[in-house]
Amino acid sequence: MSTIQELELLRALLRASDYGVLLSDLDRHDRVCNDRFCELFGLDPEGTVGAPPEVVRSLVLPRIKDPDSFIDTLNKIYSSPTLIWEDELELRGNPGKILRRHSAPVFDDFGNVMGRVWTFLDITNTKRLESRVHVQSEQLKLQARALAAALKSANGRLTTAENNLTQTQQLLLESEKLSAVGLLAASVAHDIRNILTPLCIELELANDDDHTRRQVSLESMRSQIDRLSLLTHRLLALSKPQNTEHVHIDIALLLEKTVDLLRVHARHSDVKIHFRPSRTRAIVTGDAVQLDQVLVNIMLNAIQAMVQGGNLTVKMGTSKSGYKIQIIDDGPGIPPLIRRRLFDPFFTTKPDGAGLGLFSCQRIVVAHGGTLKVRSVIETGTTFTVWLPKFEVNHGR
Repeated sequence: MSTIQELELLRALLRASDYGVLLSDLDRHDRVCNDRFCELFGLDPEGTVGAPPEVVRSLVLPRIKDPDSFIDTLNKIYSSPTLIWEDELELRGNPGKILRRHSAPVFDDFGNVMGRVWTFLDITNTKRLESRVHVQSEQLKLQARALAAALKSANGRLTTAENNLTQTQQLLLESEKLSAVGLLAASVAHDIRNILTPLCIELELANDDDHTRRQVSLESMRSQIDRLSLLTHRLLALSKPQNTEHVHIDIALLLEKTVDLLRVHARHSDVKIHFRPSRTRAIVTGDAVQLDQVLVNIMLNAIQAMVQGGNLTVKMGTSKSGYKIQIIDDGPGIPPLIRRRLFDPFFTTKPDGAGLGLFSCQRIVVAHGGTLKVRSVIETGTTFTVWLPKFEVNHGR
């Protein structure tokens, strides 16, 4: 490629560049510049190249926002021929411009400095975007701080509301407990009155000289006393603290004792109990009083549900992992809406009920690692199933 072709190619490159380009010699005379350079500074290309430095500077300085700093920087750069420099230059105008200025020495084939090249790039839009981003960033920081403060305040209010709610729940629970105690006391008084009234009548009849009538009266009194004993048994079970005592219990034997205890009450309600005692031991770990409370409560509910009398079937099955006790009545069944709330605290369908029986039963069974489930069909009956895990002997100890 010839020198002329190289010069033509260089001129074409300078015309196409978005950079303003200026080449000056060591005496600060401008030797080459492209149209973009003249466009940025409002100069005439023909009047710039070859003109004395002071003439060009006089044309450029009115466009510079800080001319004194501009002159100082030029003197500093030209006084150090090998210095490489880059900064930003702000121009006057409406709107003004911001240029990125770069300057570097130009060397000949022998490594000697022969001049200096200057490039200028209009970065006005970039700087405006950066400024806008910075402003938005600061606004976001302020919003973030305001949001953090609002969240902190909201969290404080939420914590306060949560504490207030907890206190309200505790007060409500205490109120419900007091209400339940009142209902329980009324229920107990009602049961005792129902026992004492026929007992007093039978006491009067026991004075009869007729031996047969006297025996009937005595048998009736024993029945009422058994009912009173059962009521006392239930009250003692309810009053016992609910901390589970881990002892070994033969659940089959406990079930048999509970059934025997309820037979008189069942006969009084015209309910027949069908029970086949287990011939093998069934050992679980837990609290005998609490488990007895569960069995008594479920069986009494079944007996009371059969207001016209009926049959109560109690049976126990064994699996590899535990024991399943089923208490089955042929009463009227439990409607679905009521069945879904059976284990809710303070929920009851009895006018004088406290609503804690089945709730307590489920808590006790779960505390023993078991489950309590109910299945009921309207006009067919209800089945309560208690499952308890076996006591496993650790032979490695």
